[in-house]
Amino acid sequence: MIWLLVVLLGLALGSFFNVCIHRIPLGQSVVFPPSYCPRCKKRIRPYDNIPVLSWILLGGRCRSCRKPISLRYPVVEAGTALLFAAIFARFGLSWETLSGLVFVSLLLVMAFVDLDHQVIPFRLSIPGVILGITLSFLPPGRTVDALLGAAAGAGFVLFAWLLWRYVLAGVFRRFGIDQKEGIGVGDLPFAAMLGSFLGLSSTLVALFAAVAVGVAIGLVLQWVGRTGKGQPIPFGPFLAAGALVGLFFGASIADWYVAAVLS
Repeated sequence: MIWLLVVLLGLALGSFFNVCIHRIPLGQSVVFPPSYCPRCKKRIRPYDNIPVLSWILLGGRCRSCRKPISLRYPVVEAGTALLFAAIFARFGLSWETLSGLVFVSLLLVMAFVDLDHQVIPFRLSIPGVILGITLSFLPPGRTVDALLGAAAGAGFVLFAWLLWRYVLAGVFRRFGIDQKEGIGVGDLPFAAMLGSFLGLSSTLVALFAAVAVGVAIGLVLQWVGRTGKGQPIPFGPFLAAGALVGLFFGASIADWYVAAVLS
């Protein structure tokens, strides 16, 4: 029964997260008006608003205007349910589960906002940092680790931005390459939020994973022609992917690395 409740909670919140992803960058309320089709503006009936199932039954189209409904909607809903179940399986009934559920909820919304709009709103990331530090007071208590992680995340993004702005950008221009910045100011509080939830060691793992995944996917997208030369790729989704690696495997990877270095 508790597994069913966790999955249902994930599906329901995933539906709400889709509203947040669409409305927050537009400066709209996430509460009023009720859910509506972003194309024809018709209100969505309750029986057409069942997570995942309604999208499948409607063939991925609005009942009123028959315009396509983005695949993002069932992906976010199903993804939230799967992540909630994975966190419960990893941490069980504990304060860490509560922190993990809050964390992945923020990750999903912020990553998809960045993917859709190439911006990470401060109204999400800064409260996220505060939440991460606040939840670090819960048992077993890891406030110092959370502060160090937040500093490490923000410091990494700041260093990467300075390196690009004052070193790499000039190198690219010298060779006639018009390469736009891939790291924006919104990534700094996002990375600080990761650190506040993950702590120092897992944050370092998450950042390494984010860079590795970002470089690999960026090269693949350029190879298949999905991105133009010099076109920026939002870094937020890669930070979110790295954060999941840090959340589920960060401690194990960090322990393995330390043991390998000391052996």
